[in-house]
Amino acid sequence: MRSIALALAAFTALAVAGAAHASAVAVKSEVQAQLKARLPALAASDYVLGSAAFDPELRAKVEAGADAGKEAIARGAALWKRKFRDGRSLASCFPNGGRRVAVAYPQYHWRSKRVFTLEMAINQCLKTHREPLLDYADPETMGAITAYVRSLANGHPVAVRVPGAAEAHFEQGRRLYFSRLGQRNFACASCHVRGAGRRYAGVALSPVVGQAVRWPFIREGVPVTLQAQIRECLERMGAAPFAAGSEELNDLEYFLTYLSNGLPIRANAWRPR
Repeated sequence: MRSIALALAAFTALAVAGAAHASAVAVKSEVQAQLKARLPALAASDYVLGSAAFDPELRAKVEAGADAGKEAIARGAALWKRKFRDGRSLASCFPNGGRRVAVAYPQYHWRSKRVFTLEMAINQCLKTHREPLLDYADPETMGAITAYVRSLANGHPVAVRVPGAAEAHFEQGRRLYFSRLGQRNFACASCHVRGAGRRYAGVALSPVVGQAVRWPFIREGVPVTLQAQIRECLERMGAAPFAAGSEELNDLEYFLTYLSNGLPIRANAWRPR
């Protein structure tokens, strides 16, 4: 009972840490410590597996489905390299044609004082070259492009920075992750920090660390982005999901991705319905 009480006390302390605006480094260290206490047998390298870390059968299926996103990636590659009316392309907007750039997103945009996701950077390129913008929630276009760009960073470690000017956005993402929302009165952290490794509806709950390395995953041939996953979880909680590309989801993605710093990207793996 004492261990449970201590765990709950630590969870509560982190949930209210925003009052003191704990730094991103401190928050990450505290989350890692809680997960280590909850899952002492889980190797650091296994966080990239998510639910599959607790389910050998699911892990085998995920590994067998390594090529599940082949069609989506090919479609994304064609859109990425397609010439604009001015002769440029999305590839020309990013260093090295986009290779490994995904490891640094989301990132703080100094000029606009906002968090820029990879999808926002893609649309900014389109806007600069007077091309039609893409719908953030469209798996056939934006989803396919991110599947391709993330594939160019597979195996490379996440390296997201939170400069001092961006701490408020990180804190907003942390606050949303730990806030109870919706009719079921759950927080994202209820399942993925305090409940990580437990089973819900027959599926093991993934730890928060590692959640940002596995997107998009491929479900029934369709790429599902991190923000799409968050929206689905909010609906299951009985909460109205934030709009794709909203500041709330961007800050949540920023928070989640920073927690996965140092872990290798493993995009486009198969996932069940």
